Amino acid sequence: MMSRFRSARALAVAGVLTIEFCGSGAGASARTSPVSCAPASEGRNATTNAISSILSGVRKRDKLGAIIFGAERSGKPILRTAIGMSTSTIPATTAMHFRVGFVGWQYLTDVMLLMAERKQIALSDRLSKWFPKYPHVGGATVRMLAASSTGFGDYIRPPAFGKEIYVNTRRVWTAADLIARSLPPYQQPAFTSPGKSWAYSHTNFVMLGAILERVARKPYASLLQELILKPVGLRDTRLQFDSNPQLPVLHTLDDGTFRDTTFWNPSWVSWGAVTSNVCDLGIWNRIFGTSSILSRPLKSQITEPVNVGLGQNTAKSYFGLGTVVQTPWIVAKASYWGMYTSTAYDPTTGISLEVTVSLSKGAAPKNPSGEILSAVSKLLTPDHPVPL
Repeated sequence: MMSRFRSARALAVAGVLTIEFCGSGAGASARTSPVSCAPASEGRNATTNAISSILSGVRKRDKLGAIIFGAERSGKPILRTAIGMSTSTIPATTAMHFRVGFVGWQYLTDVMLLMAERKQIALSDRLSKWFPKYPHVGGATVRMLAASSTGFGDYIRPPAFGKEIYVNTRRVWTAADLIARSLPPYQQPAFTSPGKSWAYSHTNFVMLGAILERVARKPYASLLQELILKPVGLRDTRLQFDSNPQLPVLHTLDDGTFRDTTFWNPSWVSWGAVTSNVCDLGIWNRIFGTSSILSRPLKSQITEPVNVGLGQNTAKSYFGLGTVVQTPWIVAKASYWGMYTSTAYDPTTGISLEVTVSLSKGAAPKNPSGEILSAVSKLLTPDHPVPL
């Protein structure tokens, strides 16, 4: 999710930049997060030493504050580590929580699919059922929201919105507020024939979450907890619509002003305002990548290449449902307010990678997390690394 303005890159253009183009499986015990998220390693060997060298090299080169990293093979740690400083006096640790950004759309997509399993909603349902007066809504479906193929205007892109979230950093933004900002005079649609082209838009996902709330008649936070977090034991993941992050927290500095954004309210990214730690994120990365919590008829939906041929989507790199597919990797990349979090899962090898980085004062405003994943994947899957 990302906007074009420099200091408020949101979660989604992360998805766009990635494409610019370069029934339950496991048992509950295997998916339950540990009580504490401690460093872990398969042992000191050439691979873990090389990964550590990559992390320290990128941190030094890019003047990063901290890097929290995890790599697993079939759910077993290859290396889980934290390097650098959260603040000038507090070292970063693997137990620290951080914003996961675009990964929030993965959670939202699986909530949608689980509700579809229960016949509470259908992917083919027309959006006009809930938003009859929204412009150009005719023909748009629930599935198109998760695929970001409706053409609805992206509320984040106007520079005025970027300025506004910097003026009042603790404002609580509702889904209704954000959907209203996707309309004139604030924003125009990317195209007016839903399903006929493709353009990333945060508005799609905000509207999807709002619909799921109305269908279930309960808050999305409750749906997330009941359908995913509690059943699979993700104790360190939650939706944050306030200025009180989970503790311990990795401190973040804005990528333009270097103001501390740790206690700013991320509700302007709506259902994407999820925080987690590297242990929960590693478990989730594998769950989502294998679709292990979905029944067989829905398992293939995430990576269905329906968007291929639309916009920038190609057979090798395309937007699936709530995620990016860079064959064979299932990828999420995000950055906003100095948070840079990326994940990648390879279904062919069971390799999962997770990383978040924070800046130090004077660091260049760029997202090095994707570069880290690509470099590490060259070690672990040299014949098909994660594309930059």
